[in-house]
Amino acid sequence: MNDLAFANWTLELARKDGIAMGWFEERRFDWCQIAYRFAKNIINGNTIILCSDLQKKWFCEYVLQTINANKGRPLIPIITLESMLPKCQDIDLPLIEDMLSVAFDDRYTIWYIGYANNRLVKLATDHQSSFIWAFDGSLHTAFNMNSSDSGSDVKLLQLFKILDRTIDAVMFNEISDDYGS
Repeated sequence: MNDLAFANWTLELARKDGIAMGWFEERRFDWCQIAYRFAKNIINGNTIILCSDLQKKWFCEYVLQTINANKGRPLIPIITLESMLPKCQDIDLPLIEDMLSVAFDDRYTIWYIGYANNRLVKLATDHQSSFIWAFDGSLHTAFNMNSSDSGSDVKLLQLFKILDRTIDAVMFNEISDDYGS
């Protein structure tokens, strides 16, 4: 499957569920670039380190409760940074990176959700394997959104639904390995 085929697969997935996602159709190429790589990291055995700013903490809780709930697939190793380091906002980022590298033998992906100006964004952007959903920024390797959009929380939930299905598709070889090559 080539890049365009994956983008079309993603578009059909969004349309099939009947979700009003006109906004996503315009942004799907940005999404595909990072979502497929994230799903492949999971398949390759990376642990997901989930972190956010305070405003999107609710979404992290939703992801933790939902990603492994009653699925017909292997469990995905996912943990929040805050559960390991409750005061992670106060710890120097290089110390956090060192701890994660030792604890997970460099086999982890940082998934950050929140404002682009939060200090944890740097932890994600500096790591070789990250998945970033950033608000109010224009980060090159992120899916950027606007916090002033009244539907931004709904969009997070919609993106997660697409991501969850993408993980299934990659895991069960519904999407070939040549995407992005």
